Amino acid sequence: MSGRFDQRLVQQGLLPSTRAKYKEIIDSAGDTPLLSWVRSKVHARTPIGTILPMRAAVKHYLIAEMGYTEDEIKGLLPKAKGRPAALRDALSPTQLAQYHAAVEQVDREPAHTILTLLPMTGLRISEICGLRLNNIRNYDGRPILVFHGKGDKPRTIPLGRSGKRALDGYLEREKPTDWLFLTYNYTGPIGPPAIRKYTRKIAQDYPSLAGLSPHVLRHTFATMALRNGMDLARLQIILGHKSIETTRRYLHPTVGDLQDAMDKMP
Repeated sequence: MSGRFDQRLVQQGLLPSTRAKYKEIIDSAGDTPLLSWVRSKVHARTPIGTILPMRAAVKHYLIAEMGYTEDEIKGLLPKAKGRPAALRDALSPTQLAQYHAAVEQVDREPAHTILTLLPMTGLRISEICGLRLNNIRNYDGRPILVFHGKGDKPRTIPLGRSGKRALDGYLEREKPTDWLFLTYNYTGPIGPPAIRKYTRKIAQDYPSLAGLSPHVLRHTFATMALRNGMDLARLQIILGHKSIETTRRYLHPTVGDLQDAMDKMP
């Protein structure tokens, strides 16, 4: 694997964690021709969430290393017909309170602040870990996060009062100068696995939070935003979805929501 592949990934504005994942995918194909390899995965009905990064990695590799064009790749790569991933439920208000109580027991930074901010921002775990200090801006006296997310789309994430307190406290304690959330040995940005370790531990310690993950917290943000009156189009922009149909998958009515609707029926 030459440096052209890595150079293309950098030019695409992909996060270091994403670039590392794509290289891992290409390595896993071994000596099998890449197009045959990815076709075999699709035919095996691999979950769609696994197929999509495989296709992306192979596409970038073939363009960078083999000289294919974007149009040629579209005709060669198989459609992503993998098995749909199971939808993840959002946390209920009671579960969210339990989650925040558990996070208060995490006394190590930056894990504590990241875990606090995840359900307040709707950020993907790779996005929040890849934030830099210059992604924080000021709007009308409150911080906002401005950055390019998945697919290099510009994103603006407003922070509420609780998010502002969490971020202000972190900045005062840690005083970052470039990457917002550093590894524990200060060599670069913290990686998603270091944070997932904590969500798994919380899920183990709190039976009511079984299945907790950073992506569940993203669903939780979306569900809370909709309940508080945010329209679907605005939520789509904040979450960084290309299609509003993807945003609709984040709708999670609870038993309470359904009961309220029933009570309002004549």
